[in-house]
Amino acid sequence: MITAQALTRRFDKTMALRDVSLTIQSGEMFALIGPDGAGKTTFFRIVTGLLKASSGRLTLDGHQSIGFVPQRFSLYPDLSIDENLALRARLYSLPSAAAKRRADDLLARVGMQRFGARLAGKLSGGMKQKLALCAALLVTPDLLLLDEPTTGVDPLSRREFWSLLHQLHHEGLTIVVSTPYMDEAEYATRLGFLHQGQLLDVGTRHEILGRYPRQLVEVRSADRFALRAQLATLPEADDVSLFGTVLHVRGRQGLEISLVDTVRAVLAGTVSAANITAIAPSLEDVFVLQGEVSEEAAA
Repeated sequence: MITAQALTRRFDKTMALRDVSLTIQSGEMFALIGPDGAGKTTFFRIVTGLLKASSGRLTLDGHQSIGFVPQRFSLYPDLSIDENLALRARLYSLPSAAAKRRADDLLARVGMQRFGARLAGKLSGGMKQKLALCAALLVTPDLLLLDEPTTGVDPLSRREFWSLLHQLHHEGLTIVVSTPYMDEAEYATRLGFLHQGQLLDVGTRHEILGRYPRQLVEVRSADRFALRAQLATLPEADDVSLFGTVLHVRGRQGLEISLVDTVRAVLAGTVSAANITAIAPSLEDVFVLQGEVSEEAAA
């Protein structure tokens, strides 16, 4: 179990991480979600001991071994896959025969057993991250930390990577992963929204979505850019955002009238009522609102 309270680390006179009070239970997969600069990497560096918090307290229950996959590929590019894993085993004083069996098993799980002689520097982005994961798992850790492991990775490799993390979680491994992608958070048992160094919300996906306080309307139309400008003037709405091929219209706080009826009336004759529907929020809707509220409070 990880318990972190009020961690702080300052860089260039700005506060990178603050007001964090968080407990991560053993055996769960926890996703830390936030944009660039939110403090995700700082949190991982403090947990792993690479940075010392200037205040606050961090507790790891028991003598847990930690596997860490950093955001940037940190293995040796001029060594092969097999050589990198063999070096990692020696650095951790693992018996060579057992380490070789473990490495072969991990490479087989990620579909890289045929590429052991290939230089790490010649691997694709997705294969580099799989190798980094194998290196982190080589020591059979109690806790696996992954800092944005799929950033810059192709969609197929992202899916394969998360499928493997899902398997590891069901095998009992405690996993904490940071990501800027809302769809990846769907795999986690619990989520935490981190914004400008502050933890805004923590809970299961169902709990976080259930706390969303606004009405939300989806508008489907090929002319969504013009409609966005039109709806932005609607007094009942405080945000109109593009979500792929649709618009999400967010009602103002405390709105008592039906937002979907209002939008249908405004767009009558332009968009059919069937293409204007009240919807439940997505995690992205929640995070956008949380970020705006946090920035307004700071201002």
